[in-house]
Formats: sequence, structure tokens, C-alpha cells
Amino acid sequence: MKKLFALIVISLIFFSACTKTVPDSSTPLAVYSLGDGDSCTGAVLSGRFVADTALTSNNTVTIMVNVSKAGPYWISTNTVNGISFSQTSTFADTGRQTVVLMGTGTPLAIDTSEFKLTALNGLGDSCTFSVATVQGILPTYYLTCFLDGVYRNFGDSANATNSSIPGTSGAAGLDIRGLDTVINSTSLIEFGVSNPVGILAGTYNDTSIVKAYFNYTDSLADTWSVNTTTLPSFTIVVTAATDKYVQGTFSGMVKNQQGAGLDSIAVTNGSFTVPLK
Repeated sequence: MKKLFALIVISLIFFSACTKTVPDSSTPLAVYSLGDGDSCTGAVLSGRFVADTALTSNNTVTIMVNVSKAGPYWISTNTVNGISFSQTSTFADTGRQTVVLMGTGTPLAIDTSEFKLTALNGLGDSCTFSVATVQGILPTYYLTCFLDGVYRNFGDSANATNSSIPGTSGAAGLDIRGLDTVINSTSLIEFGVSNPVGILAGTYNDTSIVKAYFNYTDSLADTWSVNTTTLPSFTIVVTAATDKYVQGTFSGMVKNQQGAGLDSIAVTNGSFTVPLK
């Protein structure tokens, strides 16, 4: 009998130690309404909405709501043109309240889009507001470097391809080409990163698996190329690769006779921002 009593006591102690009281988290939700008719009351947009540019904390829409019961709320929009707006917080008071909804996503195109704002735990109503997405300011295009310390500008007709379709070099991936801006010059450079598909931002050299290459054709029609060895001799850093342009830097050593000759040229301070064609 004593053993049975002891076993019951031990079991109760163990059960009490292993169970926890779950707090009551059923806080009453807010009750509120949105807008006057179809339009969101006092909708004010903040920030610039630029195509192909991710929204930041500056991209918001401020609206007015009428709260009849204070409490937690959740307001959200549908996703249009790659972006949406939402806010989750708590109304501390009743009456007219201001709500700032944060924008997220990246606008896909230049357009004026209509968003439907829904009170997910309000009175079930909704309202609408519009957002105009504009064209961003394109970067200034250029393609320059120093060849053995001499500044050269290859910005004439500079352009790039970045896809599975081979560029003028005959290789798929990133291919950048530009002509010397000196009148009557036939010099040009062509460089990039060989890859079965287009490449993203990153650092590439001539000995990596995804290889960088560089060719310089001088005014005598001699070609100077990367001399690939066990050590990198040329590096291309792609800092931006969008569907409109590529941007980055390049530097290294090239040799004549398709990279096998004795003469060499130092390529330094190479910099590019060129459009995709």
C-alpha cells in the first residue's frame, strides 16, 4: 500500500513538472471600415516607384480608417505589377485613425496599377488606390581602361549580350564589345565571361570554371589575349547585371599572338557600363 501511495505521489509530481499552462492569447480583434465608396480615404503615396527597382521602407501608402472597436488589425492589398502593400498592428483607440502600409516587391514595368485594399479582420469592406510606376534614370554608358598606362576609350558602339545566345566572340554568356573612339581607329576590345547561360554579378577570372576572357585588337590588326596559366592573369568583376545593362570593372595582362607571344600589355583601371542589345 505504501509503495502504491509513493508511486502515485511520484507520478503526480512528474506530471506537474512536465505540463505547462498555455496562456490565453485570444485578444479581441479590431473592428473598422475602409474608405468612402470605392476609393481609399485620404490615400497618400510616399517614395518613387521605379520599374526594375526594389521598393524600400520609403515606399508607403497612408490611408484613413474608421475604427469602431480597438484591437489588433491586418490590412493588405493584392499584388499588382510585382508589388503589394500591407500592415499589421493594433488600434489603441476608436474613431478615425491613420494607417501606413509598407510596400514590398519590385515593379515589373512602367504602368499605372490599381490596388485593392482589404480589411482582413475588419467589416469585410475594401477600397482602391492607384500607383504610377516610372522609368528609372538609365546609367551613363561607357567603356574605358588604361593600356600600359595610356587612357583609352572604347565607348564607340559599346554594347553587350548576356544570354545562352553566343555574342560576337562566338561564346554564350556575357560578351562585351566596344570600338576605339579615336577617329579612323580600328582598335577594339571584346571581353566577357563564357557560360552556357547568362551570368550574374560576381568575380570571374581566366582560370575559374566560369572563365573570363579578353581580346584587344590594335590598329595593326594584331590581337592581344589572355595568357591563361595556373594563376589568374585577368579578372572581370560584374557589379550589376540587369535586363537592360551590365556594369563592372576589369584588369589584367594580355599577350600578343593570341596570348602566346613574349610581348605583353597591362590592362588597368578598366571600367564599363554598357547596354544589352
